Amino acid sequence: MRNSPSGFPESGARLSVELIEAMTRSLGTPRFGRQLLDALEAYVRVDHCSVFIRSAQGTLRMLTTASRVQQSNGARAALRYMSEMHCYDGFGGSSAAATSGATTNDLEKGTVRVTYRTRDQISHTAYRLACYEQVGIEDRLSMSRSHQNGTATILNCYRDTRTGRLSAADIEAMAGVASMFLAYAEAHARLSIPHVTPASEWRESLDAMSSAGLSAREREVCASLLSGLTLADTARKLDLSLNTIVTYSRRAHAKLGVNSTRELHTLLIEAGTQATLD
Repeated sequence: MRNSPSGFPESGARLSVELIEAMTRSLGTPRFGRQLLDALEAYVRVDHCSVFIRSAQGTLRMLTTASRVQQSNGARAALRYMSEMHCYDGFGGSSAAATSGATTNDLEKGTVRVTYRTRDQISHTAYRLACYEQVGIEDRLSMSRSHQNGTATILNCYRDTRTGRLSAADIEAMAGVASMFLAYAEAHARLSIPHVTPASEWRESLDAMSSAGLSAREREVCASLLSGLTLADTARKLDLSLNTIVTYSRRAHAKLGVNSTRELHTLLIEAGTQATLD
């Protein structure tokens, strides 16, 4: 397999114009995860994928997750990984655990790292059980790029036990296009993460939407998420469990007719603009 200018092996596969257009149109929207999954499959069979941003402090923010089979399982694994299990992984920033199969290459705008792990290689029992065995995941291919400000973009691709493990050729193919997919993930992050605004200001905006019937706790949780805190950070801030935070968030979204914090952000911005015009 021929090497690309980046130094990674170049795959013979190519994205179709239709896939490129669909993925580009979905940037910054809840559809991005599914379009990303379809694009990844132009190269290798992928059952689940998830995209994270790691802060300079090592906390993770999940931007999207998508699954082709048993959708709730892939999302649950990603949520557990983001909330607590990443600290036992090489990408969490606080683990000395060895990462096997890592391929790195210095690029102009940072370092692209491609890492492959099977579930058998996860030595931490609770991590392996929560993120692999309980949800039927066989292995994971991770692509990440670090940035000068200390943050990193991480794209994880998973295979189910029924599908079987990635081959050496599969890993080579994905390494050849890692930089491209990370660029899409970074573009999605720029469009989907709300601008930094204090939680108190978001709480005022939510208080003004009294007709939605949000409870005080639902408004508090939404305000925290809108300010840029993760689900896990919000749980720690409010001294609640992660599952409780997820429940409050989902209830609030259902009452407001949105599907994500990003959609809620847009709704509040538009409501504010309309109020000004009135």
